[in-house]
Amino acid sequence: MIESEYEYEDVAIACADGEKIQARYFSATAPACDIEHVVIIAPATGVQGRYYWRFASYLAENGVTTLVPDYRGIGRSAPNTLKEYRKAKIRWHHWGTRDLEACILWMRKRHGAQARLSAVGHSFGGYAAILAEHASEIDRLLMVGAQHAHWPDYDKKHRLSLFIKWHVCMPVIARVLGYFPGKKLGWLENLPQGVALDWARGASDYSKTIGTEGEAILRRSAQLTLPVLAVNPTDDPYATPAAVRRTLNYLPQAECEEIYLHPRNLDVDEIGHFALFHQRFQNTFWTAAFGWLTGSSELSVG
Repeated sequence: MIESEYEYEDVAIACADGEKIQARYFSATAPACDIEHVVIIAPATGVQGRYYWRFASYLAENGVTTLVPDYRGIGRSAPNTLKEYRKAKIRWHHWGTRDLEACILWMRKRHGAQARLSAVGHSFGGYAAILAEHASEIDRLLMVGAQHAHWPDYDKKHRLSLFIKWHVCMPVIARVLGYFPGKKLGWLENLPQGVALDWARGASDYSKTIGTEGEAILRRSAQLTLPVLAVNPTDDPYATPAAVRRTLNYLPQAECEEIYLHPRNLDVDEIGHFALFHQRFQNTFWTAAFGWLTGSSELSVG
């Protein structure tokens, strides 16, 4: 288990539909700048919030208060029993439209309208952040390996194996069991059936994954004008340039920039889809991310 080295507060955040999600709140003792900066970290699919706690601690230590939620159905926001899991009516987009929406409102209530609120979204988390009704409250968005699993966008070398794993095996198992037993398989956290099936659907147009509300939600996202920086390791089999651009195409009014990091930029042999949140990148990627989130510098690594 990844524990934090910084003071924190565990909080329960109420969503508009009555669901409560658990989150860890890292409060900065000294603001980084004259204007207070706060950040929400939006996790990847099937990844517990605790995976990001050390990164959140780093931001807080440097003056940026940070909130890390567990989406409904995941980690500390998961049902207590498998029976409850099977009954859970959770859809993938709920993590953005309901959970991150509640986080945005919670942070605004706690810090007021003057605080600069930014977000870091990993994998689907980068996409989920723009689905929230109050995403316009976000000052800037750092996407890391962000995409929504349209399988033809996967890297060619890994496409077949990833297609079989996530788009054949996962939906079959989820339909049979009523949820996806990611923990038992050692693939990721357990997933509610609806999330697993939405992921497996892999539609090129994400509005079809959401359903009847999809087009309206994406029209709202298309009005966002915030700066967006998409950072992607060159050896990430999911967030290929095609996948990243598919996501950024939903933000035609935003100030979007793409950066592709080769492992040699960080003096490592590989990065992949998850490693940028490992503590070994504290003096490289983490430092650069902090500078960009606070607006104190451009993101430059290596």
